[in-house]
Amino acid sequence: MPIQPMLARFATVVVLTAVVAGAALAANPHDPQKRFTSADQARARTLLVRRSDLSGAGWKAQKSTGDNSTCKSFNPDESKLTETGEQDSPEFTRVGGFVTSTAAMFKTSKDAQTGWSLEVKPQLLDCLAEGLDQTSTSGATIRIVSKGKLAYPHLAPRTAAFYVRLAFNVQGIKFNADLRVVCLGKGRANLALMTLSPGQPLMPLPAGLDRRLATKLAQRLDR
Repeated sequence: MPIQPMLARFATVVVLTAVVAGAALAANPHDPQKRFTSADQARARTLLVRRSDLSGAGWKAQKSTGDNSTCKSFNPDESKLTETGEQDSPEFTRVGGFVTSTAAMFKTSKDAQTGWSLEVKPQLLDCLAEGLDQTSTSGATIRIVSKGKLAYPHLAPRTAAFYVRLAFNVQGIKFNADLRVVCLGKGRANLALMTLSPGQPLMPLPAGLDRRLATKLAQRLDR
């Protein structure tokens, strides 16, 4: 099997699984109550990244791979809150690069703010480490080099960003990757954008892509 496609799939699947689990978005007793409405499901869908937001050829889109894992190190209790809409964008990949997003609508603005305060913290990155510990094998290892909050423009009333620097070693092939998680919220809506930009021999994302996408999503929050 060609090494480049194998590395691309490996990097994308491993990091995505860890982040989705770490975001505490999968079903567990601490999840918000689900009372979805057609209107808020449609509204959440409008807040997501679209293929038309990504310039250049070679992007592939596939349905989001849900995950039923629960992060043991960070699992805030949001069970008293009520979500009225929740949508995930497709997973967009290109030679190891990865872009996806998720959006949630809450019953009230207070619920959205409370959910944000409980979940949008640097501790969510601990779940990534937990997920990587479970996925490393004798032929492939992933190490967190650094992680933390990321200075970011105030694009929405609620704005926060985090970064993780990863080091991969897959069957002797070594490369780094930069993961960014940008969270935005306004009123009853919260959303998260996730990007993974790998180093050589894969194809890094265009410089500044996460900020351009986050700006687009912030504009959609205003509509």
